[in-house]
Amino acid sequence: MADVKSLVRALAPHEIEQIHRIGPTGPLTPKLLHAIDRAAGGPGEGRGYYIYGRPAEPDRPRPFVLRDDVCAELFGGRQVG
Repeated sequence: MADVKSLVRALAPHEIEQIHRIGPTGPLTPKLLHAIDRAAGGPGEGRGYYIYGRPAEPDRPRPFVLRDDVCAELFGGRQVG
């Protein structure tokens, strides 16, 4: 797994903008999951940079959100818990 700074540098500006738009608590869209995988080296390589979040409703699947250290890099340390 590459380091977080390298991952963020490999994201396209529009992808970073989309992440900023949804905020540090996500949830990440399928397109953003794909972008993180690509930035990490290929299909499935981004696993670990995103994790399962809390479901909005008990009967819904759990969303993917960014790991805390990835949020810190993308949002300059401003985290929402």
